[in-house]
Amino acid sequence: MNSEKHSRRIGWTVGAAVATATLLAGCNFTQPQSDPTRFFLLSATAPAAATTPAAKAPVIHLRPVELASYIRAKPIIVRRGDNEIEFREYARWGEPLELGIGRVLREDLVARGAAGAVLAAGLRAVDIDYDYTLVVRVLACEGGANGAIFFRAVWELSTAGATPKQVARGEVQPRELRWDGKSESALAAELSKAVGALSEDVAAGLASVTK
Repeated sequence: MNSEKHSRRIGWTVGAAVATATLLAGCNFTQPQSDPTRFFLLSATAPAAATTPAAKAPVIHLRPVELASYIRAKPIIVRRGDNEIEFREYARWGEPLELGIGRVLREDLVARGAAGAVLAAGLRAVDIDYDYTLVVRVLACEGGANGAIFFRAVWELSTAGATPKQVARGEVQPRELRWDGKSESALAAELSKAVGALSEDVAAGLASVTK
């Protein structure tokens, strides 16, 4: 009897040890993993103007930036051909892309001295006058798997008032920009330069109508 009890005790002990080890292994297996997602922002690239904007520098009302439907997604996009794009799910914009482009445009136009102020869409107080309305449509904003930068935007500048009149327009499609095809940080930096080229073109348009 003692031998039988001893055998049962050993069996119970071994079983309990196996169950505990299995439970611990299961706990280790289900431990949460760190999130590999990284977030990126566009940045203003225009140097600060040597002098502050003139007192008569125009005030611009920037309408909401319009994006082609496929680039409204949060992930950074890499183009692999005319008909294939890749959404990099673990590399995302830290803000909606249309808001990032609008933010950089506002900062760049003021830094260049081209505008005294740029009013964001939806933030214009009724008692603040503005001189021109700026409409921007972005048709491409991604990197190519081959290292190219695909950015294309059209813009229109119209007078303020009940019967606005278009006074300038342009299209920007910089072709000299490149990235390494791997680093999303490098891609965000080059796309920032592309938005800078857009603001430079808008600034030239403003200069032509405010001479």
